Amino acid sequence: MQRYILLGLLGLCTWEDWKKKELTVINILLFGIGGMMLHLIFPVCSIYSILWGISLGAAVMAMSWASRGSIGMGDGILLMVTGVYLGGAANLELFLIGLLFSALWAMVLVVFCKKKGKEQIAFVPFLLVSYVTMLLRWQLW
Repeated sequence: MQRYILLGLLGLCTWEDWKKKELTVINILLFGIGGMMLHLIFPVCSIYSILWGISLGAAVMAMSWASRGSIGMGDGILLMVTGVYLGGAANLELFLIGLLFSALWAMVLVVFCKKKGKEQIAFVPFLLVSYVTMLLRWQLW
């Protein structure tokens, strides 16, 4: 159940990030509260794993602050909430696969579309693709 709720959150945030280039924090926080309540009823991972997953998002928020917004603060908040649903190891996997996909897309844009290296791209769609990849892998194995 939690897998599909997280898929819905990432789908909603992908649409927002693609259209507006920003995320609605209240929606993300409501999904986070819902995730914590679901863990009380249907625990999927330990509290330590959840805290580790949340800390990854907090680290991205710190990088956003340190880079003065080069990385979106909403991406860090979203990763904190995905950490609630996935736990630490799976959230790190989500983040790293998302980074890989976004780096590949950025290379395509620079090489074939002659975009500049400083141009911003939405990161959440790559998290969605990363999560769908993880879901498919979990279904096949």
